[in-house]
Amino acid sequence: MNKDWLIGFLEGEGNFNVILSRSYKKRNPNYSFEFYPILQFRIFLREDDLPVLEKIKTFLSVGKIYRKSYNYSRKKGIMSSDQFVFYVTSSKDLLKIKDIFQTGEFHTKKKKDMIYFFKILDLKLKSRHLTRESYDQIILLATSMNSENRGNWKSKEVKLLTE
Repeated sequence: MNKDWLIGFLEGEGNFNVILSRSYKKRNPNYSFEFYPILQFRIFLREDDLPVLEKIKTFLSVGKIYRKSYNYSRKKGIMSSDQFVFYVTSSKDLLKIKDIFQTGEFHTKKKKDMIYFFKILDLKLKSRHLTRESYDQIILLATSMNSENRGNWKSKEVKLLTE
């Protein structure tokens, strides 16, 4: 296992994800904005590939591995196998990953996602997500990630940012 192998693997099986959570405001009423950005680096694999995730976890020395159950889908008649997911969500651990990936060579559109993801991380670490200007920037970056595959985020808020 080395950095170049991991980057290639990530380009096929992983992603940089930013959840824009509404529930944070319920826990912290003093938070000024509607959405709170939660950063996740993750890799999903089938259950029989769990040893690969364990090697990645050992190589990176960060993260956790969880089972993702598809019982609900199976009950609805959809044939789905459980997966295992390698997650990194801690800002401290994401900084370690940033150091590894920013000096690597990406060949797919995941490079853009990585750049946006770590820009959001940097803004959060500087508590800039608490200012209107940076918050708007975070929302725009997050909704531009993952092939802009967030049709449900073409909301009034995002339109205001792009006008």
